[in-house]
Amino acid sequence: MSCRESVKATVKVILTDSDGKTLKVIEGESPDPFSESFFGIAFTIVTGTLTSTSIFDSFSGSYNFDLVTPSPSTSMGYLISGFCLTNCLNAGPTPPNGPGVWLFDIPPSSSNSHGWLVYDNIGIISPYFIAGLSYSPLSLNGGTSSPSSPGDAVYYLFNATQSITNTLSSPVDVYTIMLVGAVYGSLALSPVYVPITYYVFSPPIVFSPGVTMTVTVTLSFPYGIAFTPTSKSGGLVL
Repeated sequence: MSCRESVKATVKVILTDSDGKTLKVIEGESPDPFSESFFGIAFTIVTGTLTSTSIFDSFSGSYNFDLVTPSPSTSMGYLISGFCLTNCLNAGPTPPNGPGVWLFDIPPSSSNSHGWLVYDNIGIISPYFIAGLSYSPLSLNGGTSSPSSPGDAVYYLFNATQSITNTLSSPVDVYTIMLVGAVYGSLALSPVYVPITYYVFSPPIVFSPGVTMTVTVTLSFPYGIAFTPTSKSGGLVL
C-alpha cells in the first residue's frame, strides 16, 4: 500500500480574532500521528491472546484492563472497544473532563528510534494542560473523498471539529494538541480519556487573549478503488 492509500490523520487549525477575521491557517505542515495508546488498544484487540493490557491516558496515567479472562481481575474490568467522542456516558462536556481537543504548552514525550529522537505520545502530565479556556461543543461529521483518476483510493472521511477561545488575560504557547476520546471498562463508572492523535507545533502557536482556535482533525480510511468513471445517468462509461 502506497502512502497515498494509507490510513491517516490530518489537522487543520484556523485562528480568528474577536471580529471573526482569519489571522492564520495551519494545514498539512507537519504529521498528525496516532498515539501509542491508540495502537495499544487496536493491537491488543486483534490478537485475542493477551489476558490484560495497560493503556495510558492523556495525562500519562496507566490503567489496566482485562481482555481474555474467565472473570475480571482488574478494577477497570473488561476493555470495551472503541473511542467515544460525543454524548459519552458519565463524561464531562469539555476537556480535561471530557473528550475533545486538548491543548498543552510543551511537546509530547520522545524516544530514540533508529538513531532519531521521535515524538511518541503516551500523554503529557497534567500541569502542562492549558486550563481556563472556553470550548465549543465537539462536532462530528463524515463523508467520502472524490477520486480524480483510475487507481485512486476512495476514502471514508471522519471529521472532528472544536473551537477554543483564549479567555485568559495573557497569551499562552501551544505546543501540542491532542484529539482525545473516552474509553470504558466494564466495571468502571467513569471513562478514561485516551489520546487518539496528536499534533506538534514547531514553533509553538502564540494563543492570544480573545483569539479563537478552530481545530479540525480528519481521519481518512481507504475503502475503495476507482477504476472507471460513470455517466451522468449513473451507468458505466464503456
